[in-house]
Amino acid sequence: METIGQQLQAARERKRISLETAAQATKIKAEYLAALEANKFDHIEAPVYVRGFLRIYAEYVGLDPKPLVNQFNNLKSAESAALAEPPKPIIHRPIGKTSTSVLPDAQTPLSPSLLFALLGVVIGVLLVIWGIWAVFGGAGKTKSEPKSASKPAASATPAKAAAESYMKPKGVGPMLIIEPPRAAAHSLTLRADEPCEVTVTVDGAVLFRGNMPRNEVRKFDANRTIKIKVNDGNAIHAWYDQKDLGKLGRRREQIDKQF
Repeated sequence: METIGQQLQAARERKRISLETAAQATKIKAEYLAALEANKFDHIEAPVYVRGFLRIYAEYVGLDPKPLVNQFNNLKSAESAALAEPPKPIIHRPIGKTSTSVLPDAQTPLSPSLLFALLGVVIGVLLVIWGIWAVFGGAGKTKSEPKSASKPAASATPAKAAAESYMKPKGVGPMLIIEPPRAAAHSLTLRADEPCEVTVTVDGAVLFRGNMPRNEVRKFDANRTIKIKVNDGNAIHAWYDQKDLGKLGRRREQIDKQF
């Protein structure tokens, strides 16, 4: 199966278009287009920009952007799964004549879960010993010393203080939670009924700025907000989250709207 970059490069070369020409037409830097064709997606700031550039570039060279975006999402999911999976321990076995003798337990590596279980058993035993000592020590002290009404009661027994100290582990850092990539929360589809100048900003980043010719259709996905500027509101027909909004305004009306 061809990579994302191979498909984009082959489509561009079939149209005999240079990277500089493609950069001028799509308003995307040539270095970003080169990174897409080389599958070096980490050279672009964030995955949301990669998805936006893939859609614009794929439409420009005549490809369906949806399979390319899905292929990129699968790559990110595989990278996240590889980071989340712990490395398997390497067991070195001697080369040569084997022996039927069993290795002593000291040479068998202990798993982290077994170590935590043993630590819990040790802590439980210590708590029981401490509690027994506190009970019998407190009873002996009660017999030897009479109660006094003027003496304030102790705020906490040694057993309770020890239990609280064991229940509050020290030096434990925050857990690392890796979430799978989420689908875009919102989408905006634009169709140019007449040629017009359009600027689209997705989640604070400008993904498109230029002229949309007649009958051209563009789709933008966002996690938070989409902002659009149009020099002719009557020239653009819009759909937001698959809801038909109709024309954005009147003829030659300047539109500056945020979704």
